[in-house]
Amino acid sequence: MAQKAETQKSYTPEEYLLREENAETRSEYVAGVIIAMAGSTVDHQQITHNLAISLDSNIRRNGCRVFPTEMKVRVESINRFYYPDITVICEKPEFYKERKDTITNPKLLIEVLSDKTEAMDRGEKFFAYQTLESLQQYVLVSQDKFLVETFTKQNDGSWRYLATIGLESKIYMQSIETELSMKEIYDLVEIE
Repeated sequence: MAQKAETQKSYTPEEYLLREENAETRSEYVAGVIIAMAGSTVDHQQITHNLAISLDSNIRRNGCRVFPTEMKVRVESINRFYYPDITVICEKPEFYKERKDTITNPKLLIEVLSDKTEAMDRGEKFFAYQTLESLQQYVLVSQDKFLVETFTKQNDGSWRYLATIGLESKIYMQSIETELSMKEIYDLVEIE
């Protein structure tokens, strides 16, 4: 949920990671530019929490691991570091330069949308994430309506789109072979 460039100075990945270790707030990294992340709403945090709990209880038996919010994902091919809201890996973690806080092999990435981040999550981030060979699914979750959008990688490299709408619906996450109800995802979230 990155927002505003901190400065125009260009940083190396190593400089960014060093700054991030000592930072009070998180920032993402886009080709040399450090971008401060905006704060999130109670609904954003609740949805992220609900997803992490539901996913963990459903996929741990398959050897998959769920990392909410704090795990960085490195997109080496285009020089990016992002903090997805949810990162799922189902194989042994591959770390960027042996750093235990940055992985390179996510299978599933989830972003909870906000007005400030939606364009970036749908555009720049999705483009970047598609370059990750390990990524099989990208999910966008609305926080102001009962809507989950799923992009699933096909065998030919294309991406299939599916919108799940309504609180009574269920969403199947093919990449991790699990189903979640929209009621689980939106528990304690007040949408008018």
